[in-house]
Amino acid sequence: MTGDFLEPYLLAAGEGEPAATPQRTGMAIKASSELTGGAIGMLESADPPGFSTVLHTHEVAELWYILDGHYDYHVAGRWLSAEAGAVVFVPPRCPHGLRVGPSGGRKLTIFVPGGTEGLFREIHRRAEVGELTDETMRALARCSWTAPWS
Repeated sequence: MTGDFLEPYLLAAGEGEPAATPQRTGMAIKASSELTGGAIGMLESADPPGFSTVLHTHEVAELWYILDGHYDYHVAGRWLSAEAGAVVFVPPRCPHGLRVGPSGGRKLTIFVPGGTEGLFREIHRRAEVGELTDETMRALARCSWTAPWS
């Protein structure tokens, strides 16, 4: 950022800052809160078959764009099925989780406002140096999420 103006930027295919899920699947930060003046955070992830998250809530809105594969999202007590090209939106404080179909999948995850992508940056950093324990994960998650991972 220069003064009060954001700087435009371009990331080529395959570029992005390393990030990871608690299950240590790889992600790439495509847009960070720092680069967007806090407006959004965006992650690209390739998820293995059967990958899932626990139900959780947080204070930011979350939107997914499915690039490849099949995902089932549990949102506010109901299941939503999403194929490539679908968009799923979850407002702040709405309980949600997801599971990936048998072929795996690829998606973009967008947080509004940005900042939550920093959790995945820190998970990756801790995993790289062997410091990602269940206790550390719970401490990190409490900082960014209103419900625990477990």
